[in-house]
This record gives sequence, structure tokens and C-alpha cells, in this order.
Amino acid sequence: MVRTAISRLARCGIGFFFLSAGLHPACAQVAKWEVVFPAAAGGVPAKSIATPLEEGGMLVAVALPGTDATRPGATRAGQPVQAEVVGMDSVSRLCFLKTPLASDRLAWAKTAPYTPGTPLHAPGPVKARATGWVKQIGTKVLPFALLRINFEGAVPPTGTPVSTDDGRVVALVYQSAGNGDSAYAIPVEAVQRVKADVCGGGKLARGWLGLSLRAESPSPQVMRVTPDSPASKADIRPNDVLLQVGTRQVANYADAANAFFYLIPREPVDLKLLRGTQEISVTVSPVPAPSGK
Repeated sequence: MVRTAISRLARCGIGFFFLSAGLHPACAQVAKWEVVFPAAAGGVPAKSIATPLEEGGMLVAVALPGTDATRPGATRAGQPVQAEVVGMDSVSRLCFLKTPLASDRLAWAKTAPYTPGTPLHAPGPVKARATGWVKQIGTKVLPFALLRINFEGAVPPTGTPVSTDDGRVVALVYQSAGNGDSAYAIPVEAVQRVKADVCGGGKLARGWLGLSLRAESPSPQVMRVTPDSPASKADIRPNDVLLQVGTRQVANYADAANAFFYLIPREPVDLKLLRGTQEISVTVSPVPAPSGK
């Protein structure tokens, strides 16, 4: 079950800290929100913790593969409540909901911890530590990197918020990694990236550069550049090797896939490439991804 859900993703006692007025640290005793997603055709139903966003009246949950995210049932502290689906992204499986109960607001970080061993916490409180990033499972490259977290005890339910010592949410539990106390988690950067589009326009708008990389190459080498694409207009050429996308270092194909997930249409991004022995820098403005890309 663990490997199946991840493969589908590849294919498609804490102190209280000062936060902005009205925001709770993730460890605070806010009421527990849950969402039940019914089964899609051929699938199975599943539950997710729903985590309040910083915007009042907004929640985010994880609709695992095999569920129908269009008609979930929501509860708060065990009582049924009204919740309207604002939008859902089929790649990340993040589902955003609107509720008239706007009192619960959690503080969110801007980035997830990039240092293995960083102490983390889940509600309970449950102690945990970040252990690294997962960019592919076997030969399956994920559309974006997941944070791997080890917990003291059993893995919390899907959708559970995980925070750093300052009480800000840095990730949402996706599912168990299969060994009892370890889980894959969706990083806050992915949540914020998807939220911006899904809550603004109903679906994620992927940025597209118009270049293809050699997946089998040990380095992220450009295989093809689409004519009249942003990459072509920036004079990116076949056999160039991608070194960096924005602030993200790129060492292999999986790094590039992760970096491309965060491209925003019409928002310029700086790229560093290696052409022969020369390092070059270009600025590219992604466009909305064509259908099927």
C-alpha cells in the first residue's frame, strides 16, 4: 500500500512561542479537524487530518490516491461541520477546504528544514526528527521531493501537521514509509505553491520551460529544446548541463524534477548551466505548461 501510493504520486511537550496575533503554534490544543474522503471508482475511502491555514476559515488535507476529493465529510472535535472544497491538486493530492468556522489558525513556516536531524514535533506532543529528502522510489522519480521524518512511536495519521521548535508547520504527513516509525511528508513549500494556484484559480498552473532532460544520464543534461519555447529564447541548447534553478541546486534528474515543480508561469527564474567547460547564467520566464506536459 505504501509503495503503491508513492508510485501513483510519482506517476501523476513543546513551549509556546510568540507568533503573529491570532495564530496558534502547531502544538497548541486547537480542536482536531478530520476529513473523510469517500472511495473513487475502484478505490478505497480514507481519512485525513485537516490542518488550519494562516488564513482564517481555510483548511488543507491530503486526499490519498483512490479517494474522491470532490465530496468529503468534515468534523471538528468529532462533530460534523460544513466544509466546501475550494480545489484539489491531483499531483500533490492536497485538498483545500473552506469552512465558516474561522477561529482556528496555525502558523506556517516558509521552508522545511534542510538539515538532517532537525528536531520536529507533531501534536500530542510527539517528538520527531527530519532524516532527509526522498526524490525517487526505486526508479520512479517523484514530481517533488518529500521530507522523510522519523517519529518516536507510531506514524501520525495522514495530514498531521509537523512543526519545528518555534511551533510553525513545516510539513504534512503523507503516509508511512513502511517501517513503523518513519513517514513521508509534504513540505511546506509544496503546500504554499499549490495553495497559491488552487485557492486562486481552482487548479495548479505548472510553469514550463520547454526543455527535456536525459532521465538515464547521471547528470541533468539537456536532451531537447522545444522551438520557440522559453528555453529556446534563452539560448539553452542540447547537451547543456543544468546546475541550478533559482535557489535550488541541481545534481541529477530528480533534483531537476523537484525544481521544475516550483516554477511559476510568467515569474522569471535564473538558471545556471554548464556548456562544455563554461558556466553560463540565463534568466527564463516560464509559461503555462501545454496540455499533457
